[in-house]
Amino acid sequence: MEENTFHIRPATPADAAFLARCVCEGIGFEIFEQETEFNTQVAAGLEPLAAREDTLYSYRHALVAEVEGNVAGALISYPGEQYHSLRRTTFRELPHFRELDLDAMPDEAGAGEYYIDTLAVLPQYRCLGVGTALMRTRIAWAEQQCPDLKISLLVDPDNEKGQRIYTRLGFVVTDRNVIAFDHLYWKMVKNG
Repeated sequence: MEENTFHIRPATPADAAFLARCVCEGIGFEIFEQETEFNTQVAAGLEPLAAREDTLYSYRHALVAEVEGNVAGALISYPGEQYHSLRRTTFRELPHFRELDLDAMPDEAGAGEYYIDTLAVLPQYRCLGVGTALMRTRIAWAEQQCPDLKISLLVDPDNEKGQRIYTRLGFVVTDRNVIAFDHLYWKMVKNG
């Protein structure tokens, strides 16, 4: 399937449930493969936040990919300078995260960055280029709309497939020691 058969569009509030599931998938809950009581509860908590305009996972920050009219994947991104305030708004609303000391945690992104937060594709649409199409669409937009910001993302060191995709798109590892939510990630930044 070629990328031009994908329809990439801005998300709407009606996509909130799907975006919430994508966030769960993106943080490693593998909700697409196996729904557990915990990840279903987290997704249910995230859904109203995805429908809002003032959270990390807001539909306003998201693109959705459709394949033959079916929602297939999503990408959530935003200017890094908004990360700290959006994180506070987002996680104070989630019961599973309320006890986190958010002010003590390092920010995943900051000023000078355009941050790719979440990229997730439903299993049946993987290996078709959906994730790459979402990334290319967002990168082109960010390079035009935010030319002074470096496009960045975090990747799990064990996610070799993701690393290959990001490298192919021009990202390079700039830091191998980023801790987010008590997990080690590598920061990758788009060259050029």
